[in-house]
Amino acid sequence: MARPRKQRRIRNPSLKVSRKNANKHFKRVPIKGNSIIAANWDKKATLRQNYHRMGLMTSLNGVSGGVEKLYPDKAQEIDLEVIKKSLGPEEGIIERDEKGNVINVTIGRSREEEEEEVFDTEIDPVPAKTDIIKALEAQAASVFSKHESYQSNGEKQFIEELIQKYGDDYDAMFRDIKLNIYQHTAAQLRKKCQRYLKNKQTI
Repeated sequence: MARPRKQRRIRNPSLKVSRKNANKHFKRVPIKGNSIIAANWDKKATLRQNYHRMGLMTSLNGVSGGVEKLYPDKAQEIDLEVIKKSLGPEEGIIERDEKGNVINVTIGRSREEEEEEVFDTEIDPVPAKTDIIKALEAQAASVFSKHESYQSNGEKQFIEELIQKYGDDYDAMFRDIKLNIYQHTAAQLRKKCQRYLKNKQTI
């Protein structure tokens, strides 16, 4: 049981903790990062609201929950092309018609084929959705310098021996366990050989 003096102190309205008193010492942290983001920052909005308005993401891992609809308007259709790209080397999809007859069979690709496609595919730039994103992309492009990959003398000698022995047969290079001691894949060897030949022409 509280003492009488302590009871009077609790009942004293001057000591009541209100929202105003609780927020008296609250200080908003100023934006010290990017100048473009700081200039377009709304201090009355939350971080998620500011990022959404600018067209940015608060996390690269996607939505963790709390923003999806409980009852979506219509069911999402399954994208068959997305499923085909996620198939492993021993997986497949069998497509059938209404009568159950097989009309198409899709088999997953090996890791080497996927790596070759990744190396050969050029990624198209995504158009900016907001003016803030355009300004950020222009700022990033102004300070970006293309990194030239470096090949050591040991790697050059190793690639030169493979080219002299196999030419452009990258599968044979991959199977040579004596020269290919680091067990590079055929796609990796092809990329290293192309880089070596390109640097050799520029010298």
